[in-house]
Amino acid sequence: MAEIVPTPVAVPQRLLLLMEHSLDFVELLGAEGVIEGVSAAIKPLGGYDPQDLIGCKYEDIIHPDDRARAATAFMRVLRGDRAETVTLRYHRKDGAWRTVQASARNFLKDPAVGAVIVLTRDVTDQFNAEASLVQSKAELGRVSKQLIAAKTEERSYLAAELHDDVQNILVGLRMHMEPSRRTPTAYLPPGSVNTWIDLVQEAIDHLHELTIALRAPIIDEGGLPATLRRYIDRLSLAPGQHIALEADPDFGPMSPDVAIACLRIVQEALANAVKYSGAKNLQVSLQRLEHGVTASIRDDGIGFDVQSTRARAMDAGRVGLLTMRERAVLAGGLLKVDSSLGHGTCVTASFSAERGAKRPEGAAQ
Repeated sequence: MAEIVPTPVAVPQRLLLLMEHSLDFVELLGAEGVIEGVSAAIKPLGGYDPQDLIGCKYEDIIHPDDRARAATAFMRVLRGDRAETVTLRYHRKDGAWRTVQASARNFLKDPAVGAVIVLTRDVTDQFNAEASLVQSKAELGRVSKQLIAAKTEERSYLAAELHDDVQNILVGLRMHMEPSRRTPTAYLPPGSVNTWIDLVQEAIDHLHELTIALRAPIIDEGGLPATLRRYIDRLSLAPGQHIALEADPDFGPMSPDVAIACLRIVQEALANAVKYSGAKNLQVSLQRLEHGVTASIRDDGIGFDVQSTRARAMDAGRVGLLTMRERAVLAGGLLKVDSSLGHGTCVTASFSAERGAKRPEGAAQ
């Protein structure tokens, strides 16, 4: 049986067994805060032999910055109050500081105990793990911002290259082909030159739309609804496709980071829906709710399995869904994707009122 340092009073056998087998260490304190007994668990947790602490005051091994809080809790226990659990740092014998959570009960008037019993649980590893998690989340956020910034920079670079290089080549080609329209040659079938010129013009128009979509987003003076309307009007749709935009009349201004996040999420979701969903009807909705702002994109397409599609996209290096989610999170929001085969898709980005933006003056609260 592990050693239990005897206390000045006769302690019941059940209490001794509790102290012996507890994974936490147990202290018995007198009315002046002097340690009269301590369980053997102090050896692996604190490095002390129980006898080392007998006669010491409990605050002797507590961090100086935590002693006032410990004293307040101890006084409450002496008054008969049930003290809440207190988080403290204590000094190991080897000089290290450990974090514990302690709770106490006053049994001074109980003749079988005659002490304040303090149950002390070492939570250092838990606290360190939580701190590491917080640090990891912060690092993840930093890396995510870098990825989005890199993607934005790449899009701007591609937009400039397409505009300054490919589009200019096509414009030059069209200009050189134009005289052939007026002077047809016998070597070409009738209408071929017109067809070529029309195809080149179509390529120029598509490149122009693409360069606009790739450039850094600019929210115009009309706000996010007007900017989205302008984007939707320029979007090339499949035959029979239709996009409806609904926005609250008092949608009002938004903080720039949320507005840009909404714009990019809607652009990405619409591009995916137009290309892959087979939908005929797409609806974009902007709402100013009591709890904040939401932007949703709904379609009546073929739908998909969200989990498996996300896994396949990650394996293939396509990060559309991940990028949308990260944009929402970095702007203080959440992204939800609801879809199933045969039932269409709904993508919703929600932002809290704190990060959303000021409501328009005069709007209902």
